[in-house]
Amino acid sequence: MHRSVMGQGPDLVLIHGWSMHSGVWHDLAEILAQHFTLHLVDLPGHGLSDWHSGDFELEAILNWMAAELPAQPYYLGWSLGGLISLAFAQHFPNRVEKLALLAATPCFVKQADWPHAMSSSVFSDFHGQLGQDQAATLQQFLLLQARGSTQSRQTIKALAVKMAEVGTANPEALSEGLLLLMHLDMREALSKLDCPSLLLLGERDTLVPQAMADDALALNSKLAVQVIDGAGHAPFISHVMACEQHLMRFFGSGQDNV
Repeated sequence: MHRSVMGQGPDLVLIHGWSMHSGVWHDLAEILAQHFTLHLVDLPGHGLSDWHSGDFELEAILNWMAAELPAQPYYLGWSLGGLISLAFAQHFPNRVEKLALLAATPCFVKQADWPHAMSSSVFSDFHGQLGQDQAATLQQFLLLQARGSTQSRQTIKALAVKMAEVGTANPEALSEGLLLLMHLDMREALSKLDCPSLLLLGERDTLVPQAMADDALALNSKLAVQVIDGAGHAPFISHVMACEQHLMRFFGSGQDNV
């Protein structure tokens, strides 16, 4: 897995979502790098990371993170990146100082006892379409991420530009990443999460509905929850300043906290 480093201050690891790469953080990263040393990770087969079959097995990803990332950084995970960050905090609880889950949920698929999530049929359809027409499937996913946002057109354009910068992810990596989204249920991990944690949601997110926050709080009452008005699934693009303000309040002011 590829990692780039920028900025100065306490270590902050950023992990992107499905089908994207670390370059998607650009605008937010430029601001945060004034206060933190950012470790921008490309998931297997995404961005500048190589791909080998099996690289998207959760254990392999977590072991790489444990071996290659700083000893006790802050974590910021968006969407799938939030799910992976949560899994890392479960397996290596002493390696996470603070955890921010951005437009992320411990369980992306609707269950009988987890109603505020996507239908399993949506993910199944995506997975089936991915092998038939990857470009059209990714375009559809871009639309889903921006849907509802007050800046939906700008968000779609920004995500599309970022995706094109280094090319689309490896097809097998996309398939395995989508399966991870479909099948990984980290609700127990969230319930036992002990480090300071923030759930930062978009008010109009259709992939991770803000109503999920009540269910998350029922699992872990220590969880801090903030909602960004007017934002969809990519608030760090559509509402970068609001996103930055919430994160700075949660993580602190960098060097001042050392």
